[in-house]
Amino acid sequence: MSEPEQEPQPDLEPVEQPALPPITFTAGGASEEIRQANLESVLPSPGYPTCAFIISDAIAKNSDTIVFDFSTQAVVVRFKIDGLWHQMPSLDRQTGDYMLASLKKLAGLNYRERRARQESTFGANFTDVDYKCRVVSQGIKTGERVALTIRQGSAREMTLEEMGMRPSMKEKLISLMNRDSGMVVVTTLPGDGLTSLWRSVLNTSDRFTRDVVMIHDESYFDDEFINIRTIKYDKTKGKTPVTDIQQVLLRQPDVLAFPEIPDGRVLDEYCDLATQHNKMVFTQLNAKHAMDGLFRLMLMKPTIEKLANAVTCVIYQRMIRLLCDQCKQGFQPNPAMLQRLGIPPGRVAMMYTHFQPRPEDAVDENGQPIEIQPCTKCNGLGYYGRAGMFELLEINDAIRQAMLKQPRVESMMHIAKENGHIPLRDEGIVLAAKGSTSVEELQRILKK
Repeated sequence: MSEPEQEPQPDLEPVEQPALPPITFTAGGASEEIRQANLESVLPSPGYPTCAFIISDAIAKNSDTIVFDFSTQAVVVRFKIDGLWHQMPSLDRQTGDYMLASLKKLAGLNYRERRARQESTFGANFTDVDYKCRVVSQGIKTGERVALTIRQGSAREMTLEEMGMRPSMKEKLISLMNRDSGMVVVTTLPGDGLTSLWRSVLNTSDRFTRDVVMIHDESYFDDEFINIRTIKYDKTKGKTPVTDIQQVLLRQPDVLAFPEIPDGRVLDEYCDLATQHNKMVFTQLNAKHAMDGLFRLMLMKPTIEKLANAVTCVIYQRMIRLLCDQCKQGFQPNPAMLQRLGIPPGRVAMMYTHFQPRPEDAVDENGQPIEIQPCTKCNGLGYYGRAGMFELLEINDAIRQAMLKQPRVESMMHIAKENGHIPLRDEGIVLAAKGSTSVEELQRILKK
């Protein structure tokens, strides 16, 4: 679809345009000359103001993803904020077309192409903070879908403690990861920060006294790690992570990291690396909880004896929204709530929930209705930012026997609890008791 033509404007009194937000862009392109040309073509375009307003509004609202859904008549706009989607004001189709042409030009893409998949990046600076923006566009049956992800360019990677892991759990995980051999499985729900957890776990491992190698397909996208060598394979040519593993082993690495598990046969190879070659193996997958992660490995139909002997632990994360510390409301929990949460009476005197206006807040001193202004920090959402709830499942002999003799999630979970395993729910209750999140948010997360 071609770039929308500008319609002739009738002679009208000039209308004062709102000031553009304090945002500047660095266009994408193969060379500095092309990048500069792309930027210069965008700045005077009719879609630039809309593009600038939407991206700056998303950053101000702490959104990391914008999705535009184009249909015949309109463009639906959604922001993803702290893991939840929020509907924003829609655009009419002409405004949306102008905006998209500017967005694609910024990314160095073909703005006339509306069907084939395109992907590229550009830079943004908003209130003196740099951001990296990635645009992915794809034609769909109803029109076109465009996703724009926003990542702070200068943000350093968070440590496990900064992500919310208790220090005692981190110490235990480090001791398990730094064994001479075994298998560490990293897992989350789909779309719940698996890449961030994977990177934090690998960065927490001993990368400076041990030789760590990560082996992944050429299509796997991730930023480089410090002190971790990378070896790529091409699965389109029939290669797997272990096709050339003997050549890798000649250099005697201590740790092998595999972001993908193609099938049970390859998983068997991972197990052999841990048990027969005395390597520490890291891998990852999606699951509902830590025990479900272990069970999903079993469902790949590897040799269960090999898996039971190899796996050391499963580290699981689920992201939960944090209450806005500027507007959260305290309340005294009743005995029934404390009992339901398993908190002893008298242990917690005050808990918190998101801001909920009282009837008296909606009127002035004369009883006249007034508009309640939203919190300036969270924009009235009641939550700001997220943290991880973590579950560390250590695989001991009792669980190994259950894998061989009672391979059911319920029975294996029961055995894990008998051996001191702390389930995800209990970790979340601690966060609610501390006032970091609400009981309502915890219930929402646990229902996933």
